[in-house]
Amino acid sequence: MQDASFKLEKQGQGALPLIDDFINMIGLRRLLEASIGNRRYVDAILLLLKNILVERNALYAIREWSGQFDPLLVYGGTIGDDVMARALDRIFEADRASLMTRIVLEAIRQFGIDVSEIHEDTTSVKVFGAYSHQKAKAVQLKRGHSKDHRPDLKQLVYDLSVTRDGAIPVHFKIHDGNRTDDTLHWENWLSLRGMLGRSDFLYVADSKLCVRETMLKIDREHGLFVTMVPATRGEVAEFIQQILSLRVRWERVTVKRASRKHSRMDLFEVAQGMYQLSEGFRLFWFRSSEKRRRDMEDRESRIEQALDHLRGLDESKRRGPKTEVTLRRKAEKVLDRFGAKKWVQLEIALERVEQFKQKKRGRATADSDYRRVIKWVPKLTAKRDMEAVSESQAMDGIFPLATNTKLKPIEVLDAYKYQPKLEKRHSFLKSGLKVAPIFLKKNDRIEGLMFVYFLAQLVAALIERQIRAGMKKNDVEELHLLPEERPSKHPTAESLFRIFSHRERNVLKSKGGDKLQIFNEPLSPVQLQALKLLGLQPTLYA
Repeated sequence: MQDASFKLEKQGQGALPLIDDFINMIGLRRLLEASIGNRRYVDAILLLLKNILVERNALYAIREWSGQFDPLLVYGGTIGDDVMARALDRIFEADRASLMTRIVLEAIRQFGIDVSEIHEDTTSVKVFGAYSHQKAKAVQLKRGHSKDHRPDLKQLVYDLSVTRDGAIPVHFKIHDGNRTDDTLHWENWLSLRGMLGRSDFLYVADSKLCVRETMLKIDREHGLFVTMVPATRGEVAEFIQQILSLRVRWERVTVKRASRKHSRMDLFEVAQGMYQLSEGFRLFWFRSSEKRRRDMEDRESRIEQALDHLRGLDESKRRGPKTEVTLRRKAEKVLDRFGAKKWVQLEIALERVEQFKQKKRGRATADSDYRRVIKWVPKLTAKRDMEAVSESQAMDGIFPLATNTKLKPIEVLDAYKYQPKLEKRHSFLKSGLKVAPIFLKKNDRIEGLMFVYFLAQLVAALIERQIRAGMKKNDVEELHLLPEERPSKHPTAESLFRIFSHRERNVLKSKGGDKLQIFNEPLSPVQLQALKLLGLQPTLYA
């Protein structure tokens, strides 16, 4: 009788209390309510945001997922896919540019983020499906240059800008799948200037920024930039000739531990003298000892793989190309596949082959008559182009950076070397947040969903910045967040969420459903340490 009067219920907590705290710090609920209006839809967006950060399910599975958690953490745990789909519609219809600006500025103010240097890059997000009927006012899912190496699929272009201070996302925009990067930078720079209220921030981007019109526009508006110079520029060809004629002298800039092989040191040098782009902007030629090694290894690997496959085309025992035209086409296809076309020379010669064929059909006998047939069979010869290899070898490890600033070479190099931190944000979008596949049919809802993914990136980046700042302040070199309690010197949001993933509490309820008592699990030492470094109180999980 007594057993039937009480019920012990398990309620999950996971990393949701921690995420809630950062959502509250940037006032996300208040800003969403001001833009969307409907509180139920705001709950749906926040629930979707938490699901993306913690597990990432299709919309129809989120309600079941939320059922395992404390209802207070998942807004009752009753929000279904219909409500979330309509919430995405409201996000699409809202003034997302203004909403993003307010959210980002609040995050900058609350966490004191330095916005003097901004890094920009794009990635592609693939979608599966025909998407033959798309709304004209929303992003158009089209085939384009796929950074996921899936040219057979439609995609959208995800444009992201982050600060050097913690790689915090401060601006994003999605574009049609066939939009090219070189057309985005002027528009993106103007948006950043309007958001930050200043034009003197350093804008760092890849070689797609090195477009004459774009650089001149930014310079005229008193903007500052650093960009890689593409190999197609005339200045690159001129420098190659100087290198080959041994007219370039190098000066040491700095020595750092190699990013990929920590046991080796990476020596950076800069070419002496004054170099300029045709537009008049300063040009620095840098050389890295580690990049030189990687360039050489990559080239040799490409050449060897290409030659090996080309030898397979020429084996007489295999069924292969029968004509010179077909053989050349297949050989060039192999070179294109391995990117070795400029280092391998192809020669096709017609070889005289003599054959004897039986004059009449049937089984051959001792009295069978034969006729002689002469065939000219194409034979492929592939070898290294030593002159081209020597020319490429001379440029191993060299990369040019252009800028309109008065920064020293070491400062220009240091600015550009932060660019891989942005690439990790793209990697987190695809692997950590699992942006693809997208389980939505309407392109306007996909556009709304991408805004929620940006919010997820922002929250995760703020958490990472906060815990790393706490480690630095408290002289903590590493945290044991990884599986098997392995140490992590640079903890990520993923590893932090993992140590809280199994947290739950027991709630004793009466037969009528009233809470009688709550039994909280004690926090582990690593959980307590993480909360302390984040500046959060243990009572967050009480």
